[in-house]
Amino acid sequence: MSERETQDRVAVEEASTEGVVEPQEEAAAAQEEAVAEPEADGLAELEAARAEAAANYDRYVRAVAELDNYRKRTVRMRAEARDETLRDVLLQVAPILDNLRRALRQETQEAELLKQGVELICGQFNDVLKGYGLAEIESVGQPFDPEVHEALAEVPDGERAPGTVIEEMEKGYKLNDKVVRYARVVVSRASAEN
Repeated sequence: MSERETQDRVAVEEASTEGVVEPQEEAAAAQEEAVAEPEADGLAELEAARAEAAANYDRYVRAVAELDNYRKRTVRMRAEARDETLRDVLLQVAPILDNLRRALRQETQEAELLKQGVELICGQFNDVLKGYGLAEIESVGQPFDPEVHEALAEVPDGERAPGTVIEEMEKGYKLNDKVVRYARVVVSRASAEN
């Protein structure tokens, strides 16, 4: 007999001396153990999933609150910046208004003096606006450009090339190289003779 056969025989004899275990009882015990293990594993997994869900929900609530606070802070900062800028502009425009009032109080009959005073005030006002990045668009004598001009009329003109700005009805303005108001202009066109 081989050594393996000897070990098997000894195991069978030991089993018979201890009492024979019915195969059905053995299967039932194994099944109970198998059911108990997954239930324990399932409960542990369920608890872990619940804990993870609670943590995710907590992070979600915090993120929503943080986003809401960011929006409120941004709105408040924009309002403060707008108010501060408006205050600066008004402080710089106030002296111009004072000069206009002084010009209106003058008791003079000479239109030329009044015109010179208004031109000085206009220059002062332009300087304030240039300080904020506002620049006039030069139009007269320039070729018509739909990016900066709005044509109000076309007038036949034999002296200038067609499409040249002849007259500026309203000044155009750019703020930091972006058009904020188009210049309203009169444009030349070829005369009927040509």
